[in-house]
Amino acid sequence: MLLPILIIIALGAILSVYAFRGRRAMFKVIEIFGQYNALGINDAKTLQELGLEERDFVQRIMRGRDFKQYALQILIKKGVIYVTEDGRLYMVENKLNQDLRL
Repeated sequence: MLLPILIIIALGAILSVYAFRGRRAMFKVIEIFGQYNALGINDAKTLQELGLEERDFVQRIMRGRDFKQYALQILIKKGVIYVTEDGRLYMVENKLNQDLRL
């Protein structure tokens, strides 16, 4: 009886850590777009310019999981970040929900 309860508690703890890290990464991505002034279509930047390119295999092993890519995809789906035809990215600040503002 004790083992299933411990497993449920462990899974809950793991999920809450992932949720926390994902939310923190979302704020970090928003901050990066603000720092690089990628706030309009005329100021759109590439992933490399923003420092958001995916890590290679060795970097992923050495540094662990990077939640910024996941957060970037969520922000694109929410309509906060847009991708131009040539693959550059920009953020529309007035699309940020009140809870996502820094």
